[in-house]
Amino acid sequence: MSYVGRFAPSPTGPLHIGSLATAVASFLHARQASGEWLVRIEDIDPPREVPGAADEILRTLETYELCWDGSIVYQSARRSVYEAACSRLLTAGAAFRCSCSRSALRTDNDGPAGRYPGTCRAKTRHEHATAVRVRVEPRTERFIDGLQGPIEAQLDVTTGDYVVWRRDGLPAYHLAVVVDDADQRVTTVVRGVDLLDSTAVHLHLQRTLGLPSPAYFHVPVVVNADGQKLSKQTGAAAVDRSEPQRTAAAVLGMLGARIPSDLAGAAPRELWAWAAANWRIDGLRGRRELRLPAAV
Repeated sequence: MSYVGRFAPSPTGPLHIGSLATAVASFLHARQASGEWLVRIEDIDPPREVPGAADEILRTLETYELCWDGSIVYQSARRSVYEAACSRLLTAGAAFRCSCSRSALRTDNDGPAGRYPGTCRAKTRHEHATAVRVRVEPRTERFIDGLQGPIEAQLDVTTGDYVVWRRDGLPAYHLAVVVDDADQRVTTVVRGVDLLDSTAVHLHLQRTLGLPSPAYFHVPVVVNADGQKLSKQTGAAAVDRSEPQRTAAAVLGMLGARIPSDLAGAAPRELWAWAAANWRIDGLRGRRELRLPAAV
């Protein structure tokens, strides 16, 4: 099967250096396999999205010469596809409607924080808006991550029945990403290790929907001087587009590449070509964090 990778940012703000590093790792891994590299905009959460952020993200990728294959997929245009998948789950009895509010769940839950206690599993009538949850039975989800090694999770203990359609009428991240990866024939997902805990849910949902499971590589996230993951919440600055040569070299350095002196000041396209031949993602094996260089 031909390699198909993807980079799937949410337009909640511009790309920061951490998300650019993930994009570069994903791009290089695809190019080393002579595979396709797709870009998908995960814009299914309007309350969190920043106007213009999607275009800003794409312009940054263009500035850094991270050339994607095919057309951009926008999740906001695929609502009917997610609705159909959700209906399949309900019809098959693999999912149920849940009218529990977050405050009610906090009150009713005597298990681990965030674990759904099964309140609406047998409920057939609801007076309030409902979410849709997928039933989780006792089972250990096992997979081998390409960088983080063997992983085990028991969803019935950690999350319980998880949401695939939100009470506010929006498709949930888990459903959209699983459906899209299958529809786009994605074979390999390279993403941040902060999403590692979601993988067991995705494997469960893929199996429930009868969809294939890609291989996963969870790369370390970039952290600031205080050890906090770079994000909008921690004040991460947008990637500087004025000096792409310098920033591209810094990103490769964070990913463990030792760039030869004759490529000092080279354009991103030249750096990616060199890295595709000389850098290997295996150098990130077992790592959870990358430190942000002071100069970036």
